[in-house]
Amino acid sequence: MAIEPKGIIVHSMAEYLKMPEGPMKAHDFLKSVKLSVHGFIHPDGTYEKMVESPGKAAHAGKSEWAGLEHLNNHFLGFELLVPGEHDFGTFSKAIETPGTYTKEQFDTAVATCKWWMEQYNILAENVVRHSDCSGDDVRGAGKGKTDPGSAFDWDAFKAALVA
Repeated sequence: MAIEPKGIIVHSMAEYLKMPEGPMKAHDFLKSVKLSVHGFIHPDGTYEKMVESPGKAAHAGKSEWAGLEHLNNHFLGFELLVPGEHDFGTFSKAIETPGTYTKEQFDTAVATCKWWMEQYNILAENVVRHSDCSGDDVRGAGKGKTDPGSAFDWDAFKAALVA
């Protein structure tokens, strides 16, 4: 099912999730819990497609932005993969630690967003962090999303989108 993209959500998750049976790749984990995203941006800058855009992906959950709700119906999204194997605690720390994301990831994220912005006439103000559209204000105190965290230089990223 195709959507008419009105925005883009920047997510992040562990490259490998720490599981009782051993590490699980991000892509495999999302499939196992019946979630999806349009793509993954690996630490080396490689873009791995999961859902063809503008297909509908299950990535935003309870979300709202600029008067829209249920952003899976309106927004594209990708995951910046945090290097290594993480549980929630180590992931949460990593996304607040400078140097977690690579220059290659940053550059691919900018290129991906610029391409989508051009293809679907998406405005830069509708490129948002998962925490912007699914934070505590939307999901309830202590239940909101925090990714991609302060380790991702959002001001530089937004400036690069309009450069």
